[in-house]
Amino acid sequence: PIQAMPSQSNDAHSNTASPRRGYRVTGRAAHLRVARLFETLLLHEEATAADDHTTHDEQSRWIDTSPYANTAATPSNNTNDTTDNNEPEISFLWENAPRYETKSIRDAVQVYSHLPNGINVLDDKWALARLMPSNCNDNDEALATLESHCFRGSEGFVTFAKRVGLLLSTNEHNAANNDEHSEAVQYQFQDLMQHNSQQQQLPPPPKNLWVIKDAMSNGAGGIWIVDPFNAHEFTDEQQTILHPQHRYIAQQYAWPPTLYKQRKCHVRVYGLLTSDGRAYVHKRAFLHVANEIFEYDSSSSSASDGIETQEHDRANKGSVRFEPSVHITNCCANSHDDDKFSGEICVELDKPGPFSTPSIDSSSGGDLPLGDYFPSIAASVAALAEKSAAYVQGGQANNGFEYLGLDFVLSSVPVEGDGHSTRRKPVAYLLEVNAPPSQDTATGLPHAEELHDEVISDLLRLWVLPNLGIKSVNKNGWKCVFFPPKGSSVDVEDPSNLIVPSKAAILNKIRWAMFERRTSKMYESSWRKEEAGVACSESDHPKSHKCESEKKNSIFDADSFVSFVRSQFPYFSDSTITSLSSAEASMGRNIFLESGGGAQVPRVVINAMTTSLMNRDRSIVGTKYLGEARKSIASLLAGSRSEEEGQEGNEDQTVIMGANATSLIDMLARMYCENGILSKDDEIVIASENHLANVTPWIKAAESVGAKIKWWTVTKCQQHQRNGAVESSSSVLSDLVNERTRIVAVSHASNIIGRIRDIPSICSFVNQVTRNKGHVVVDGVAAAPHLLSCGSGTKPDWYVVSLHKLFGPHLGCLLGKRSVSLQVANIEGHISNEKLSRKFEMGTMNYEACAGAIALNEYFNDLGIEAWRRYGDCKGVHNLSQKQKPRIMTTQASGDQVEERSCPLSNSARLSIVRTCIVQVETGLLNSILGYLRKISLVRIIEDVGDMKVTHDGDCIPHASNEQRIPIVTFVHEVIPSSQIVEHCRDHGVVCRACKFLSTIELWDEMNLTQYDGVVRFSFAHYNNIGDIKRTINVLEMLEEW
Repeated sequence: PIQAMPSQSNDAHSNTASPRRGYRVTGRAAHLRVARLFETLLLHEEATAADDHTTHDEQSRWIDTSPYANTAATPSNNTNDTTDNNEPEISFLWENAPRYETKSIRDAVQVYSHLPNGINVLDDKWALARLMPSNCNDNDEALATLESHCFRGSEGFVTFAKRVGLLLSTNEHNAANNDEHSEAVQYQFQDLMQHNSQQQQLPPPPKNLWVIKDAMSNGAGGIWIVDPFNAHEFTDEQQTILHPQHRYIAQQYAWPPTLYKQRKCHVRVYGLLTSDGRAYVHKRAFLHVANEIFEYDSSSSSASDGIETQEHDRANKGSVRFEPSVHITNCCANSHDDDKFSGEICVELDKPGPFSTPSIDSSSGGDLPLGDYFPSIAASVAALAEKSAAYVQGGQANNGFEYLGLDFVLSSVPVEGDGHSTRRKPVAYLLEVNAPPSQDTATGLPHAEELHDEVISDLLRLWVLPNLGIKSVNKNGWKCVFFPPKGSSVDVEDPSNLIVPSKAAILNKIRWAMFERRTSKMYESSWRKEEAGVACSESDHPKSHKCESEKKNSIFDADSFVSFVRSQFPYFSDSTITSLSSAEASMGRNIFLESGGGAQVPRVVINAMTTSLMNRDRSIVGTKYLGEARKSIASLLAGSRSEEEGQEGNEDQTVIMGANATSLIDMLARMYCENGILSKDDEIVIASENHLANVTPWIKAAESVGAKIKWWTVTKCQQHQRNGAVESSSSVLSDLVNERTRIVAVSHASNIIGRIRDIPSICSFVNQVTRNKGHVVVDGVAAAPHLLSCGSGTKPDWYVVSLHKLFGPHLGCLLGKRSVSLQVANIEGHISNEKLSRKFEMGTMNYEACAGAIALNEYFNDLGIEAWRRYGDCKGVHNLSQKQKPRIMTTQASGDQVEERSCPLSNSARLSIVRTCIVQVETGLLNSILGYLRKISLVRIIEDVGDMKVTHDGDCIPHASNEQRIPIVTFVHEVIPSSQIVEHCRDHGVVCRACKFLSTIELWDEMNLTQYDGVVRFSFAHYNNIGDIKRTINVLEMLEEW
């Protein structure tokens, strides 16, 4: 029976009603089981408790506030109680995955179903491999661990394979086969249902047999069995099985496997970690069995057997050796075959067996005793609790706990010091952990349902009810296997001064990040020591990236290109050995989808800026930085650097520096007014999709001189008013431009809509109609990071960018035609471009930012060289024209000694390759996320409708289909506020924003957005990959009402 804790009131029969208490269980499957069992325990033997009015009153006031609760039918919803109509305070919260709507209450509940950072560390195969290395069992003879290695993609696999000797030469492979064929012996595996199998001779361990797991996959997906026979399939760069950006764990195959009726099996054990540092294992578990009889032939055909024999052996032996139905034991992978599926077999871990006592067949009604394996299982759970404690601590304030499903494969090892080779000790190897495990059964059969009910009921009795102030006198099946030593991190001297769990989670993530970096460095260091003195041979490692580094591919590989790009950015290089899952939230390794607000910065730029700060000399070094920065920006965006080193090139280009794009356009607009270029009878055309940086200065200028404003709209039939006056507007530019037009302010691409506008066509039209008196001012801030150009053909009069969105420092750059610059500055006669630029600039420039601007051009040049090296003859990337070999320029901004690399391309050709590669990468990302969002009925994507045109007979977008849109996606949801979506995304490690992004009120009217608080924006760059998109989609799917 369940008893309530003593009431605080002296009068147990007081008429004052106690406050309602609520509990919430999120997730439909969890709610169906956990909520039912919780209420059953609360109302257990109610007739007995009815005599105790205090107890009955306490029980009747529990309210189920879960999303799936039917409050009318909830026993704890007392319809006779009218004393308290307030929303109940949530005391107990169970959720399988943290949800946005529970964020505000998690820290305040009395019991919560997670430890701070618990899921990120415990439900991660990569983290498990880090926490439980093969050498962690020095102090516990019962603990058995498997050798594990962590790596990324096929390149990481090659490193791992070389380290463990998987990549054998033909002679080595044949020699190994001959050794294995030297003697024919009758072997037999241990079997749980054959008591005498321990006396049989076991087969020898295979040479180099590994299980490769995708750290991001669950269930039976993303698992491969690998040995020298098929290792080559994972090293082929063209047809690799492994995704370049995925994390993988190579785990030594547990040998010899202990079988169940000649089939491989594993035990699903249930564990519990609590905020006081203890670890428990439940006495009941499941045995999951493969569908096919286990067999493994470690031999393969010899090269001398002939092609036909080899192919026959590959088709037959290989299919048996690596057949999933032989090796995979997950229920989800096997339950489809009713004839072979063994079902969910119940086992008892607290009963001796199967080898110490005769086995009991579970089909006869009793649980299979596996108590012989409990010491090894308990040792693994204790080790996991001890080693993870530092990264999941701080959950005492809400009595957090972590419910675990642990998968163990059964095996045996020789008894040490016994002297009898046939005697073996049962051991269990921990394969993976689910936090929490599913509350569903695979079969729905009564015995499986009953086991789940018992385990969760016992969990509620052991931890939840006591921490809610409810005593349970029932014994339960949990056994404590680890108790933290006194003085450990879970000891709390002052219970009134507990850390807030959400803050503890952040600290735990930081601790884990430091541990991960340290561990990865140790691994790399040990590998370098092992590799020292060993030359790389193409015959030994034919597919090694290191050996074939100069080979060019015939097909562009977006994943490979992005992998190289990310290696240039510290933001991503810190996560090379770590996860892309939500475990990286708050560690600086989030999925970054906010490049439109400010891009990440490559290492060469950071180094250049740091170096400049170490050698500050304003008159010499600073001036040199400024001049070189102007050339670099002109080279990058206008292609004006000469093919010959040191020459400035196009003299018709002025580069003006400033704090940012907004201040530069504001300065420009004031100079148009002050120098009489803009007057009362003139007109200004402003595109409504502009950022306010290219709107507000021109409106102020018009107001100061009495000029007229016209709006070039995104949609048809729009009339806009400012200060009560109706302003002319049209979606067709030819309706707005005439001989009186002096300014046409447009965006190369909107930071909301993302549609690329045909700047050369706009410029040609304006020049023609205004007889070159009208000037086109282009905001290229959003477009430049993706196009790296202010447009080919007829160029605009002014083109402004912000380098902090172009992977550089906070620095604004305004590119202008020299002739127009002279006119605006009111200068006649000859003047150098440097002095002309100075007429527009105020004060001392940021020389550190200038150093970064120089290095930015260096970054893109190196990227072009790498792209040419990889895909130089790739038809899908660029049709290269061979020119004389120039010396690749490297500035001294970074202070680095850079080795000159051979590349038969001009500066403009290298940038052209980079642009094409960037477009291909970003187009794939854009199509993926747009394709998904368009399937969500409640989502409205904010995009161009095709009304905005230069003339009635033509459009204003480039004709190339892959250059019509930059990778910016904005949307709204009809139910969920944009701010809530962004907060949810950031909580799960996806960095994005929601607001109006300094867009015009005219655009919001045109796009019918006035009822929304903002739009959600995902902005990508060439360092994002398809894994970022997939994870973002998974995060969005977690939103309720999505």
